Amino acid sequence: MMVSIKSSPTLAGIWAEAPIGYDFGVYVKCSVPQATIIQFFIEACGFSKLLDYASSKIPATDERFSSYLKDISERIRRYKCGEFQTTLKGVVCGYFETSNQSLIPEGAKLDYLGVVREERYFSKLSDLKWGLNDWKEFRTRCVL
Repeated sequence: MMVSIKSSPTLAGIWAEAPIGYDFGVYVKCSVPQATIIQFFIEACGFSKLLDYASSKIPATDERFSSYLKDISERIRRYKCGEFQTTLKGVVCGYFETSNQSLIPEGAKLDYLGVVREERYFSKLSDLKWGLNDWKEFRTRCVL
């Protein structure tokens, strides 16, 4: 079984989604300010790896840009990379089975979402399974 867990960047929106190849889509609502997301990537060492990669691609002759990247890297390393200090709160809205949905093609337009950028499964949040018995069924069908 393949389970896709997605969250919304804001509390707005009415669609849960799952990519092709997944059996279930689990949807979490989590309103995360952009600064918090950036802090999370710093704590998860994501920015350090990105900066290391960018530094390896900058020509040695570009002193200004390589110096800028070095300064940012030193600031980020002071944040105790790998020690999470940021807490986020989310609400698990429910899940849907992709076998009960039709694939929505790229370019289709969905209410409140706009144009679909990649073919995938979508379910309205109001159609998600979320009750206690639904989660018991999910647990029996899905070994995580």
